[in-house]
Amino acid sequence: QTPTSRIDPQVAATASQTFFFLPFTALQSIVPLLVAQNFELSAELWGAVCAAEGLAKILCAMPVAAILSSWGRKPVLVFSFICFAFSMVALAYNHTIIGLLGAKLVLGASVLSQNSGMQLYLTDISTTENKSRVMAPVLMAEKLSSMLGPLIGGKMIQIFGATMATTQLAFITFFFGLLNQGMLKETKAQVGVEAVEPKTEGGTKKKFLELFQDLRVREAIIFSAFYWGIMASVLYCLVPLMLTQVFSLGALAYSIVLALSNLVCFFCAQPAATLSDRLGRKAVLVPGMALVGLATLLLPFIPHMVTGGSSEILLLTLSLGALAVGQGLVGPALPTIFTDGLAPRLHVESLSLLRISTEVGAVILSLAMCFLVGSTGFVLPLVAAGVAALFAAARFSLKYRA
Repeated sequence: QTPTSRIDPQVAATASQTFFFLPFTALQSIVPLLVAQNFELSAELWGAVCAAEGLAKILCAMPVAAILSSWGRKPVLVFSFICFAFSMVALAYNHTIIGLLGAKLVLGASVLSQNSGMQLYLTDISTTENKSRVMAPVLMAEKLSSMLGPLIGGKMIQIFGATMATTQLAFITFFFGLLNQGMLKETKAQVGVEAVEPKTEGGTKKKFLELFQDLRVREAIIFSAFYWGIMASVLYCLVPLMLTQVFSLGALAYSIVLALSNLVCFFCAQPAATLSDRLGRKAVLVPGMALVGLATLLLPFIPHMVTGGSSEILLLTLSLGALAVGQGLVGPALPTIFTDGLAPRLHVESLSLLRISTEVGAVILSLAMCFLVGSTGFVLPLVAAGVAALFAAARFSLKYRA
């Protein structure tokens, strides 16, 4: 045995995801300062810059699926780090709008490649009986990174400034990419589908058509689009605005509330994965999505139920905690419904549909919710998101057949 083969693939995968998301989440706290330092952007232009990252993920999903199928998982996982490092250098030293958009496009493609490659890598080394438990540590790594990354980024800005902090993160990310080369082993061969299935023109298109004819895959796409659309619009757009504008939380209190939310999700992931593998996917996906819906419905009414003080903060923490539990229930099981019961030859294309549905749902619902907030306030968009989550849970419960 070589030293690489003695590393457990699941441990290597978890470490790889941590190495990617620590710099990524650290960068999220630096980019607004970096952009403000180098550009004078209107709200519309900043929206276009943010949308470029999501657009890259949608456009690159199918090409990345083709590369994963023909080149294997490891090259994509290594190359995604290197592209991410170059996008950070471009963000740090670029002073043109076109260059900024290009850097965000490369950043989006890098994140898409890492997520797609990692989900396929984990699918390769798992079985139906343990798939959620194999996925769970990677979700936990992402949540841990979400807690530590902003702290690391903030400290680096204090010490080095935005430009030098981004440059150092780029070098660290490049080093992690090289570390991936030695740490990860290729898992494509152990699936063995490419060797027995000849490559024919239009083969990928035929696989996608075959997948769309499967009721389980169609329901998985709908559920994923609803879930990630609600997560992106509520957790990443509306909640930060509410915490600062409605609840008037300072920077420290805001960071503590979000860190506690990530911590709850971190501890829920593994027990939820065990339930998913033993009781079935519906046993965690339906209650998880329903909990997301109920927590979202509660959020806009907290200021009307109590006025200020510790009671308001307690209700807010409970609501966000319930949202985090829902996220912990859904997170490890969601990728599994895109591959359960499917032939291994369809896994690459099926998981690319997960990425496409994720990004399309996130872009559409985020834009819709932000538009509603601007014209009606927080109540209507949060109620709409909560009802949408409950509808998605009910639909999945009735329509999905394992």
